[in-house]
Amino acid sequence: MPEPNKGVTDPTLKAAIDALREGIAAAAPASKLTKLQMQVDAIDMKLATKMISDSSFGNGGSTLLTTIRENDSIARLLKDRRGTAVLHLKGGEYAELMNRKSIISAVTGGSQGGDTLNPVGAATSGVLQIDRIPGITPEARQVLKVRDVLSARPTTMAVVDYVKVTSPMNIASPVPEASIKPENSVTFSSLSEKVRLIATWIPATKQVLDDMVELLGFVQSTLPYYVNLEEELQLLAGDNTGENLHGLLSQAAAFNTALLPPAAKGWTKIDVIATAIKQINQSKEIDPTFVVMHTNDWWDIALTKDNFGRYILGDPSSLTTPRVFGLDVVPTTSMAQGTFLVGSGSPVAAEIRDRMEMQVEISTEHADYFVRNLVAVRAEKRLALITKRANSFVSGTFTTSP
Repeated sequence: MPEPNKGVTDPTLKAAIDALREGIAAAAPASKLTKLQMQVDAIDMKLATKMISDSSFGNGGSTLLTTIRENDSIARLLKDRRGTAVLHLKGGEYAELMNRKSIISAVTGGSQGGDTLNPVGAATSGVLQIDRIPGITPEARQVLKVRDVLSARPTTMAVVDYVKVTSPMNIASPVPEASIKPENSVTFSSLSEKVRLIATWIPATKQVLDDMVELLGFVQSTLPYYVNLEEELQLLAGDNTGENLHGLLSQAAAFNTALLPPAAKGWTKIDVIATAIKQINQSKEIDPTFVVMHTNDWWDIALTKDNFGRYILGDPSSLTTPRVFGLDVVPTTSMAQGTFLVGSGSPVAAEIRDRMEMQVEISTEHADYFVRNLVAVRAEKRLALITKRANSFVSGTFTTSP
């Protein structure tokens, strides 16, 4: 016979059972007393079983996890990520399973929110790992091409001076024997260009640069790009005022529209380029090697077809390096649409003189940056553009020509 009240921990319930026993013993006949005693013992057994069941999936440890770990079909399902698993539950394992929550991403946690510099939501750390691609994807950037078609060499001075012929010599002439030869003459002029500085910088905290390694590399590569972008704009359109470079467009000869074919015959953008080349040849200048135009203008030319639907510039599959009339085409959005520049990359015509190549520096020596744990990242370069033969360059528009 089980021990009375075994497994009953509630004092009130225990007292009620004891009082019931005493009442039964005092008033009931012996036969009924035995029957009632069996009922009370059954209640004791159920209470004890419930306490054991509660402890199996409460504070006393879980047998469900052990059963799951030892199940071969579940192990195969987790490995193959397909198939069927059969799980045989016993005891209080079914009740424990029904009391469990489904395992989803929201339960395990995951990272969400904005970026390090400009968060748009709260970040929540979780147990799930993430696959993050290294580095930072930059914004859209145009390919810088103008410097590549010009000659460049270094200088160690702040001003670059050069001498050019102002009045050339006269042509020689036939001379009779024993006669006095005609005298010739020439005049020169000295010109100079000042080296200019192009620079930019950005502040950042030491903490963010330490915590996000990719950020420093991104800044160090991005600042030089925007310095070089300004350099390209200056090489083309610098107006020589203030600290602006003396760009090619401001010095190039104006396009002579009178050299174009008669209006009655019609003309195209290709005709304009050819006429600019002719203008340079007539001036006895250096043969051009490149033409700079807006990207849209170039594709207007490249997509020109004849009356049979064939591309004027040839088979698109063989059109690798953009060229027209032997010139390298430099399509760029740094040039205004409808405008062109034909010129020579020879150092006799023009050249870039680099006083200081691209330099990127990081420093705390700015205002109170040291005590605030801030750093300044600066990118800069120094150069001058020397245009020796301005008439070797011709600029004009496709839209205002006759």
